[in-house]
Amino acid sequence: MSKTTIFPPIGIAGAALVGKDTLCSAIIYQFNCNFNLKAKRCSIAGDTIRKDLKEMIFNKINVYIDMESPKIKENIRPLMVEYGRCMRNHTKGRYFIDILNKNKEFGRNYIPIIPDMRYSENDEVYWLKVEKKGLLIFLEREGIEPANKYEEKNNKILKKAADFILKVPTVLNTEDYFLKTDTEIEKIITTYRRDIFRPSNKS
Repeated sequence: MSKTTIFPPIGIAGAALVGKDTLCSAIIYQFNCNFNLKAKRCSIAGDTIRKDLKEMIFNKINVYIDMESPKIKENIRPLMVEYGRCMRNHTKGRYFIDILNKNKEFGRNYIPIIPDMRYSENDEVYWLKVEKKGLLIFLEREGIEPANKYEEKNNKILKKAADFILKVPTVLNTEDYFLKTDTEIEKIITTYRRDIFRPSNKS
């Protein structure tokens, strides 16, 4: 039987629109192309929220949640945020975490990069850093402030718990910025390989 490696995840936190998905893509590129390690994006809540609400939003307002313009998506964002909060509160923060825990393929022979770390109260930070022994990055960008009071509250705790804090200047193309200034990403990957990932995590 071939050996299976279970990789700890890397989480990315920060305000909405700060560039978390772009940073996620840059980290995946570095792992895959420069370090010969397979990494891929995973969602802790966003994908599940879209799946849970997809049919209801289409039936009620005739909107395809995955295909509409940024303006329409911004209009339905409050509903998605409140649904996420409701499910977290109803399950004491475990709804989205437990879905990932039930996925036997999560982290199996690939490094999960999670660009939607948002909650900190015995919730996603505890799961990432204590249960999964993973790494947390907090991303800041000039001119981008928390979208609401819940994000502001949680971001303070997320930033304090972060292993790395990255500050991005205001640029037109965040993707180009990450590709041209990859030193910080290399530091993150080096720390992950040295301190987080343990080759003993094999079965």
